[in-house]
Amino acid sequence: MASARVAIAPAMASASARGRLRAARAAAASSRVVASISSSLGSKRASRGAARALRERRRATTSTATRRRRDARAFALFGPPPDPALLLAEGKALYAEGERMRGYKTFERALRQDTIDVETRRELLYCCMCCNAAFGDVETAKQFLRDMNIAGLPFDVAMLDDRLMPLESSAQMRNQLVKFASGEMKSQGTVQREIFERDRAPRGNLGAMGGGGAGKPQRMGDMDLMNLEISGDTSAETKDIVKRVLGLVVASVVGFVGLFQFGLTFLR
Repeated sequence: MASARVAIAPAMASASARGRLRAARAAAASSRVVASISSSLGSKRASRGAARALRERRRATTSTATRRRRDARAFALFGPPPDPALLLAEGKALYAEGERMRGYKTFERALRQDTIDVETRRELLYCCMCCNAAFGDVETAKQFLRDMNIAGLPFDVAMLDDRLMPLESSAQMRNQLVKFASGEMKSQGTVQREIFERDRAPRGNLGAMGGGGAGKPQRMGDMDLMNLEISGDTSAETKDIVKRVLGLVVASVVGFVGLFQFGLTFLR
């Protein structure tokens, strides 16, 4: 019995050793498989990234080439894009010759260009303001004046700069531009609202403002015209209105016939 146990023990030990060896080999094989899978995935990702970068590079190259071909075609058909500085000089020359509308169109064309520096843009806005002031278009002149101030060229500074185009307009136009630039001029909506509020104010307040009821007469607003009461016995019925219109027509016809007969008699 003891000899059998002694013989079984080495066999069990060798079997366990072989099991551990197989487990170690299986673990090594699985690790190699995982490493190969991960390397293949990494290579696939890298290849995908490289392919994506190559496509983007090709797309950028294609778009650049297309843009260059389009620019070359436009250059061949229409010539090079106009220089805003040259257009500014051309517009100023036209304005000095008296061609104000052509000069204004030239300034607008220069403002529509993409490549324009800040100084040239300021002077173009000022020139457009001068043209509209010469035309008498005060609203458009105010718009260009506002854009000019936003661009960094104040109105008073422009008036003192001898290098800029002179402002040729009436004294009233110049005063309006000066007031608008200083912020004294109010918008039309603000003026109308103030007139309406003043007209609708209580008579007591108007008397106090005018000094004991002797104030100057106020402008009549639209609501006052609607609420105006007309004294007299004039009827507002439809029949009476029709009668008055017919009477006016008959009187006009009779008067015309009478004048015509008088003319014939005078000629005879």
